[in-house]
Amino acid sequence: MSFASSYFIFNVILFLIGLLFLIKGSDFFVEAASQIARSYKVSEIVIGLTLVSIGTSLPEFATDIYASIKGQSGIVVGDLVGSNITNISLVLGVAVLLMGTMSSPKLVVKRDALFMLGTFFMFAGICFIGEGNFGRIGGVVMLILMVGYLFYLFKHRDALAELEEGEEHNEAVFSSMSKAWLFLFLGVAMIFLGAKAMVDNVIFVAERFNMSQGLIAATIVAFGTSVPELAVTITSIRKKKKGIALGNIIGSCIFNLLLIMGLCALINPLEIESTLLYVVTPIMLLCGVMLVVFMRTGWRLVKAEGIAFLAVYIGYLIYNGIKLA
Repeated sequence: MSFASSYFIFNVILFLIGLLFLIKGSDFFVEAASQIARSYKVSEIVIGLTLVSIGTSLPEFATDIYASIKGQSGIVVGDLVGSNITNISLVLGVAVLLMGTMSSPKLVVKRDALFMLGTFFMFAGICFIGEGNFGRIGGVVMLILMVGYLFYLFKHRDALAELEEGEEHNEAVFSSMSKAWLFLFLGVAMIFLGAKAMVDNVIFVAERFNMSQGLIAATIVAFGTSVPELAVTITSIRKKKKGIALGNIIGSCIFNLLLIMGLCALINPLEIESTLLYVVTPIMLLCGVMLVVFMRTGWRLVKAEGIAFLAVYIGYLIYNGIKLA
């Protein structure tokens, strides 16, 4: 059963309802999973390294796994590459402007940011060598790197302990463990329904108006699935939590390509539209290079660099808007 209707305005409403379900369901899942993990004495830093970064990528995960099952490669690649562009150029750009200056710890630059940039170039390299095809072998490579990265994080998790010092630990959100488990499963159900509503309506509108699914996914869907990263970043700034805003964005970009793209390629080999391959992917590479260079310069991000990120995002939106028009 499709969640799309034959009326455009209803499709817009269904898309927005799906986005709301996706975001709220992800929130329920992360809060419940975190409380359950704490009940089993899992440390805050381990929860942060796994549930927070993966949790903010849940909308991309649900949306793109569903799209992959339906064989919609354009939505998968457009959303994941577009989300990485949105995370760096829009979300991080806004964060730097709000903060004025954002420190970039050497450990995060040398380990996480460079690894993120490496995954960007590896993805692009596999796509260009495959002439627009990202097959199951590429998916396996990405998943192996994901496992290796997680293993490295857990093995060296004590190195991040200093980032946790002085930060608030979350209090229990749910009054009992039974409620936590209930909202965990409710969150999963809402994530699935939200993803289905969004993907079904993107497919319908793209076919009805002869638009590129990839470009719609790279702009509208990518912005929607990046809302959790934006929310976490704003909250982190408000609570003055060190490293969370920057770390979450970098972590989400890594998870998007290695975990989600890897799984989607295993489900169905991905065929990449020429615009996504020759325009959108290079813009993602540009954002990654800018981030590493800016972080390395003085070991901090400043307002001028935040403006540069936002300029890239505005240019990206203008280009996609012209192509979709």
